[in-house]
Amino acid sequence: MLFTVYSPLPAGAYMTPFVIIENGQFKQPIAGDSDEAEMTTFANAYYSKGRKYRVLFGGAEAGSLTVKEANKDKECSRSSADVTLRSAAKLNRNVMALATNSETLGAAKSTRRSPTTAERAALMPLVKAIYKQKGIAAALMPGLMTINLTALDLDNDGKSELVGSFVVKKQKQSPARYALFLFAEPKGASYQTTVLQYEQYTDSDLMSGATIDAIENGVYLERLVDALDIDGDGASEVVTERDGFEGDSYFIYKKQGGKWNQIYEFSNYRCAF
Repeated sequence: MLFTVYSPLPAGAYMTPFVIIENGQFKQPIAGDSDEAEMTTFANAYYSKGRKYRVLFGGAEAGSLTVKEANKDKECSRSSADVTLRSAAKLNRNVMALATNSETLGAAKSTRRSPTTAERAALMPLVKAIYKQKGIAAALMPGLMTINLTALDLDNDGKSELVGSFVVKKQKQSPARYALFLFAEPKGASYQTTVLQYEQYTDSDLMSGATIDAIENGVYLERLVDALDIDGDGASEVVTERDGFEGDSYFIYKKQGGKWNQIYEFSNYRCAF
């Protein structure tokens, strides 16, 4: 079992399941819309008070967490559990980790780190070129926001790939947000994209009562959770997450035949906005 670990506030952390791994196969766990019996069975099996899990960060062990209580009776967090986190990994709204009950996952050395100044400088012309190709005016580029950018050696070749989420803001005359998510691998002194997700949003794309600022706060924006060698082949899979107003979606990417493919998707309903 793999869980995503969140610590959006300094005083609290929680965990949510997103995949069950059985005999090399990925299966979906409970979600926020699972029935009461399923929720109770899962909570009894995985969320008993005091149960401990290994925390993984960058594909390596990075501490532990202890379950405080299951949230099955809380409408908007039924599949999660509040936990006490003990880890050197510095988590926040846009930096997440994994937790597992497996004794074998996460045996590698972590390669996860912040990009160097040189790596950022080499990537940003590519990011700006992508936005230009999508028709985003140069006048908007000073509003380009890096939501998260992480360096990871995904195939253990000694060269770090970059995984990043970006937003360009348009504030006046029909406010809009232009969201970009990518994997980029070194190519000479620059980078090339190997995964690219681009979306644009206006107020008409949002639920009633929501504001466009929700995009740069993570809603509808795909973000890295972590990278981990799940299948034991020596290369990491990449886990990502996209928040919604009523739930979250989780994805696993794997490099197959030189191409990154999305091999798993799970939607976890939370509650109505």
